[in-house]
Amino acid sequence: MVFYFQNIGVDHAGKRIFNNNVLLAENSEQELVIVGRGVGFKQKIGNTVDSSKIEKTYYPQDENWTRMFNEMADTISSDYVEIASHIISTAEKSLGLSFDGYLLIGLADHIQFAVERLQKNLPIKNELLWETKHFYPDEYRIGALAVAFINEQMGVQLPEDEVGFIALKFVEKRAGPNFNEKATNMTQLIESALTLIRHDLLPDIDSSNLNYQRLIVHYKKQESTNKFT
Repeated sequence: MVFYFQNIGVDHAGKRIFNNNVLLAENSEQELVIVGRGVGFKQKIGNTVDSSKIEKTYYPQDENWTRMFNEMADTISSDYVEIASHIISTAEKSLGLSFDGYLLIGLADHIQFAVERLQKNLPIKNELLWETKHFYPDEYRIGALAVAFINEQMGVQLPEDEVGFIALKFVEKRAGPNFNEKATNMTQLIESALTLIRHDLLPDIDSSNLNYQRLIVHYKKQESTNKFT
């Protein structure tokens, strides 16, 4: 089914209605995902959607994003897309940051997987929960709000481990100014430090080892607070 609607004076052609609140649309230039309460309710060919119902739009970062979203739409319930969008909007307002469209895909996928694991009684222990809680308190707070919202919407009771997992999604996917440059500098800094540690203290460090992962988190915290010179 294809229908047309307008947003900010630009005509779009809806390509897919996921549910009452999530649409995949396109205009003359690109596809986009639109989220808003009732934005897809009873839509038919030729209908114009009230732009006041549009709460958030996600534009493709590249061709790969569109492909990934279409693949995700075939395997992930649109309810999780809607939940992920709500969490991202809450995080952006609270943190004063913006996040790229890949977070919508990754977060929706993670949430569905977490709920399915819980329903199958297959929880995953978050070994970095303490570090995340203490080193990234703002993101951890977002994770707590996210888990509370998921529990409310899906009628489940996710463990605190998921608070940490979701918090790290926002730590890893920040899209603020110069983020890529900072991430590159931080990676180089960590590698330099690990080289010194290997040379002076240890013959080798297993990257999957918990102590190694904790070391990475510690360095990230130091860099983010500008304690390195």
